[in-house]
Amino acid sequence: MKPNSKSNKKIMKNYNWEYFKAQINQKLSEPETKKIYSQRKIDVEPVFGFMKAILGFTRMSVSSRNK
Repeated sequence: MKPNSKSNKKIMKNYNWEYFKAQINQKLSEPETKKIYSQRKIDVEPVFGFMKAILGFTRMSVSSRNK
């Protein structure tokens, strides 16, 4: 950070997050996993996109619901 900067922003790196992100990226680069994940994009994702567009949702939250 510059000593004369007007902003007091701090950049913190979460090493646990980076570790797990690297593991997932490695797993997703395997051919079998790519095949499965690409199928998800075709089957699941468009359905939620259509529902959100038709029903006018901009955000979804289930934090107030009991599990």
